[in-house]
Amino acid sequence: MLGKPEYAGHTANFKTYRKSYKNKKLLLRDPSEWLIFRNTHEAIIDQETFDIVQRIRDGRRRLTPIGEMPMLSGMMYCADCGARLYRHRERRCSREQEYFVCARYRKKRNGCTQHRIRNIAVEQLLLEGIREITKFAREHEDEFVELVTKKKRSEISRSLRDAGRELDKAEERIRKLDVIIRQLYEDSVEGKITDERFRKLSAGYEEEQKALEARTAQLRQTMAAEQEAGMNAESFLRIVRKYTDIRELNAEIIREFVEKVMVHEAEKVDGQRVQKVRIVWNCIGEVSQLE
Repeated sequence: MLGKPEYAGHTANFKTYRKSYKNKKLLLRDPSEWLIFRNTHEAIIDQETFDIVQRIRDGRRRLTPIGEMPMLSGMMYCADCGARLYRHRERRCSREQEYFVCARYRKKRNGCTQHRIRNIAVEQLLLEGIREITKFAREHEDEFVELVTKKKRSEISRSLRDAGRELDKAEERIRKLDVIIRQLYEDSVEGKITDERFRKLSAGYEEEQKALEARTAQLRQTMAAEQEAGMNAESFLRIVRKYTDIRELNAEIIREFVEKVMVHEAEKVDGQRVQKVRIVWNCIGEVSQLE
């Protein structure tokens, strides 16, 4: 229920499908395949609250065997293979000794490398990062909006090019399917194929065409609804204004500010262990440098 976009004022279509015209059972599509029409009716909750709830649900945390609730569970990812990092702690270990490790490495040793990182190191990094970015955003709002807007425009331009190419391919395939289905009909009328064969083939092509049409509508909607990056910056600023001075983290603060944490494998540089960690912020993505 908490994941229904209707509560945020949107309409979601193509939630279900059938495997074939003979099977009347409805199957659920993955939410990524839904076609969302935004702002079609009055919302019960605002979009910002709805998005925060989805992030909390995506990062659902479970109690550990020793009865603890990890703050970072579901938010840590391997920067190389994309798998989640899982928290490791035994009863005899102190909190300073607990660490995260790549799930793919844990399941299959040659699937990836450890990407091992201590939990307290990530928490300290996040605290420093949140304090730094909120301080900059609070003291230099105009510069912050300009910085985020410039970055987002570049990302949007790239995503629009990709979406445009995908849209062209999908529309070309739809046109080809029209020709194929018309030819099938003519073959059926002339008796070149049986009625049963015609129904099976046409049902498959029509299902593919319907999925492509839904995808093209989604692509057009995405391309038409690309908003100015300044609005994303303003959303982030609204979160910043809720907090004056963050001295200690909790799960709610982390999920309000952070989308995910990408952890790279540690390397030896001049005899020292160095490990890169990237923070992806909600609304604004990655922000490299703040002067």
